[in-house]
Amino acid sequence: MVQKISEYLNEIKLLLYGIFMYLEMDTGIVKVLFYLMVMDTFLGVIKTIVLNDQFSFKKLVIGFVSKLAVLLVPTALALMSKGLNYNFKWFVTIVMDLLIVSDGISIISNSIAIKTKKEVENFDAMTLMLKLIRNRLVQLFKRLLVIIDPKYHIEK
Repeated sequence: MVQKISEYLNEIKLLLYGIFMYLEMDTGIVKVLFYLMVMDTFLGVIKTIVLNDQFSFKKLVIGFVSKLAVLLVPTALALMSKGLNYNFKWFVTIVMDLLIVSDGISIISNSIAIKTKKEVENFDAMTLMLKLIRNRLVQLFKRLLVIIDPKYHIEK
């Protein structure tokens, strides 16, 4: 399986670049975010070993896949922007920037935990941000429903 993926790595990269370019997402920011996610995962593995926590490959894969899944949030926003013919590019860029900051904080927390050999409480900015994005999109959707059907009432 891994060998098959490595054989098609350039094609996968080309496909992803094509998607990001079509969605007018800054591929430089996407690269930086991906590299930060890889660094954070690597430091998380080292932290787990240093703190003598139980390491499992399954946990590593699930953690990395969940980090990559976070890239779907700005991608979904960009797709919505294209589909609705709105300019969400600024919003997509802000979300990407916030994801970069969140991963940066996580890297710093992992580094501190490795140095001090003590767990550092990590602020879960990612979950808060995702909830905020969801709530704002629900509000936008409700406003659109009122425009489409004035009989629809927004709950306060």
